[in-house]
Amino acid sequence: MNFATNLRYLRKKAGKTQGVLSAELNLGRTTIANYEAEICEPSLETLIAFSGYFGISIDMLISNDLVKEGFVPGGPDGGGSNAIRIYHSIPRVLTVDTQGNDNIVFVPVKARAGYLNGFGDVDFIESLPIFRLPGLTNGTYRMFEVEGPSMAPNVLNGDKVIGEWVEDINTLADNKVYVIVHSGGVAVKRVVNRLKERGKFYLKSDTVAHRHEFPTIEIDPADIKEAWYAKLKISSDFTEPAEIYHRLADLETDVLEMKSKLKMSHA
Repeated sequence: MNFATNLRYLRKKAGKTQGVLSAELNLGRTTIANYEAEICEPSLETLIAFSGYFGISIDMLISNDLVKEGFVPGGPDGGGSNAIRIYHSIPRVLTVDTQGNDNIVFVPVKARAGYLNGFGDVDFIESLPIFRLPGLTNGTYRMFEVEGPSMAPNVLNGDKVIGEWVEDINTLADNKVYVIVHSGGVAVKRVVNRLKERGKFYLKSDTVAHRHEFPTIEIDPADIKEAWYAKLKISSDFTEPAEIYHRLADLETDVLEMKSKLKMSHA
């Protein structure tokens, strides 16, 4: 177990003394010192607190050698980024059934504005619809209703995307679809992870026809409140393949015509 060395490494990267860290986590300074000296081991509750504080999964915190890996908390600028404190390794609020299994909370479009402010509010989360689906176990899931054509034709207006909780935003994968809850809203987008190179994430849309309406969004990791990996979608769209083909053919024709007009205007 690498917890002791990882804790000391993360604390120093964050620019915190043992006294400051103990005060911010409401733990005794001697307790922090004992953890780093491997005199005692933390409880699960304390591990969750450290995980949320540093924005790292519990598994990485206790198993990985962060010193050897050169792990940088909160981005390439080193410690001090708010991201290591804002993003938690588990959702702020969970609901469970009578057997203790996590429910799937449904966030409809009309609740999006409230969700941005209420994702950590027990009363708000409990006011949302909940359900369960077979096969979605061993994880924490949430369903979000999609609004608008930004992800068409892959995800359409009115579709429901079921996302699995992402414990560590450092692991967001390029060109995968996620539901990102950030300071600007709730977005269903493809992610480009440039955290190591630039300290940023980029959210991009799939649409071609409406590309000018949905430019790529640059996101600071400190602005990300929640990240859910899109596992599946529920859709009522039964568009015939031929119709999609004709739409693409029309779009290609329009693009060629525009290019031709541009050439003529510059001639």
